[in-house]
Amino acid sequence: MNKELFSEHGLSLDRLKSFLDVVEAGSIVKAAAGDTNRQSQYSRQIKELEVFFGAELTKRRGRRIEITEEGERLARLIRGAFTDLADFRADSKNEARRAVIAGGASVIEWMVAPAIARCRAALGNPLIETLSMRSTDVVRALDDGKVDFGILREDSIPTSIQRVEVGPLSYRLFVPAKLAPKSTPRSGAAWDKLLSQLPQARLLGGGRLRRAVDEAHQALACRPNIIAEASSLLQLAAMVKSGQCAAILPHTARLAAGENSKAIPLTRFLDYSRSLCVAYKPTAIARRGWNEQTAAQLAECLRAAS
Repeated sequence: MNKELFSEHGLSLDRLKSFLDVVEAGSIVKAAAGDTNRQSQYSRQIKELEVFFGAELTKRRGRRIEITEEGERLARLIRGAFTDLADFRADSKNEARRAVIAGGASVIEWMVAPAIARCRAALGNPLIETLSMRSTDVVRALDDGKVDFGILREDSIPTSIQRVEVGPLSYRLFVPAKLAPKSTPRSGAAWDKLLSQLPQARLLGGGRLRRAVDEAHQALACRPNIIAEASSLLQLAAMVKSGQCAAILPHTARLAAGENSKAIPLTRFLDYSRSLCVAYKPTAIARRGWNEQTAAQLAECLRAAS
């Protein structure tokens, strides 16, 4: 037993929780929700933790505070310890543990949600919490221990994070049945004719998919008939389902785009796909009783759903 941890005052679950609350909220003011008494308490408890550990956990930057590298490390340790305690409590009360899976909104809705029962079985039937996040935020959450598994593009996963491949995510032109061509385009000229007449919605500029589609249009010298732009794939799928226009979407959008839509392969127009993976931190999932085989089973569940 580490007696030195209890030989001095300053360490308590309440202080650790307060510090983690501040880290999660991003500031003392936000963590305290405007309660000035609570703000003072947070400030005092953080100072007490700094004295106890002999480490600077925060730095003041003008009117705001910044979490130091030591503070981020302590937050990860607290988060891991609290997760272990929550798991122990759930096991003792015969309650379900909680597993957190994060990814882009379309991945969560079109891949994870349809496979939720199989994913639960692969993880030992926990309560599954799904989070929609940008890729960079998923990576950060994996590092911080906020997320157990992330569903990410392979090229967005740093070497510090392990991965198991789910498979390629290919794309199709989803067209409402009433607007669908009688035959699939077989040549560049046929694609040019279709895309110049067919009303379409597309993603707002800046992303990889939008750039790839724009380059494909330029290669055909095509002026597509764009009637709307959207900030997400979910919005594009809703537009297709409404029957008003077509859109280029992942093949997993087949249900979201509606049963009456037709998915046209992009052969001879656009060669674009992404390799998706289940990403995880081995040490983090090992603490929760999971391993590489668990991640592989989770990947297989998502592969089947796609």
